[in-house]
Amino acid sequence: MKFIADGMLGRVARWLRLMGYDTLYMNTPHKTEIIRMARKEKRLILTKDRKLYEENPEITFYIEGKDTETQLKEIKNKLNLEINEEKIFSICSICNVPLVRKEKEEVKHLVPEYVYNNKEEFSQCPRCGRVYWEGDHCKHIREVIEKL
Repeated sequence: MKFIADGMLGRVARWLRLMGYDTLYMNTPHKTEIIRMARKEKRLILTKDRKLYEENPEITFYIEGKDTETQLKEIKNKLNLEINEEKIFSICSICNVPLVRKEKEEVKHLVPEYVYNNKEEFSQCPRCGRVYWEGDHCKHIREVIEKL
């Protein structure tokens, strides 16, 4: 399942990417662009815009929740999303591009010395160049995902 999160759901987009879901974030007032992209790429639009939902119910999912965690639970439960452990942390949370595994030596000049000396597995976004590793914050992310 692929998504487009509209301008009101930026945090949801980032979390879905962390969970391994291909999720575009389109913060534009031009709803026709979002609709066109959803149809072209066979994506479901996630929105808090009731009018957008009512006019396009076949390609939109209306989100009622107020906070990010509630919104994610709503998406997971109503769309029967599966959380696949192997897909968690597989997509750049910024660019929505699949991450590429990197050898430790390849990222030596890109990460802090402490990280280089204490971590063994690294991934990098081929678009933005950001390097990822399983840091302390990942424990919190996994706890949130487990609650879902």
